[in-house]
Amino acid sequence: MHGKEFVNDMITTYFTLVTLITVVMFVLGTHFIPNAEFGYEGFATPLIYAVYGSLPNIVMYSKKELTVKEVLVRKVIQLVLIEVIILVMVLPGIGDYMEHMDIVISLVISVFIIYILTHFIEWFQNYRTAKNMTEELLTFQQNHK
Repeated sequence: MHGKEFVNDMITTYFTLVTLITVVMFVLGTHFIPNAEFGYEGFATPLIYAVYGSLPNIVMYSKKELTVKEVLVRKVIQLVLIEVIILVMVLPGIGDYMEHMDIVISLVISVFIIYILTHFIEWFQNYRTAKNMTEELLTFQQNHK
């Protein structure tokens, strides 16, 4: 993936991540720290995490068509990078990690779920686009016989 397609993918991924990160922050926050209160800076957190979560998309950039094996290897690298980046960003705010291992494990699982959901949403959008294009092409062919 390269050029305009890569930029569109980055933008779509970013906004999908913002939404999913907001949901996860709500769910984990109400479960682990239900009485926490935030100022307006709390609104920026999903936006910032989504930027950092989108950066590993650079791993998928290629000027040539990737083989299935290359895509899978790059996806694994991408997931590891995302997990590391998010953990490094979030963990300093938790304090002693061993006392909060349940939060750390929940965070790792949440990042993985967001990763899977983001890919599913992207796949579904591509599927719908391809289906619509096919239908339009069939209609065009039928009208121009």
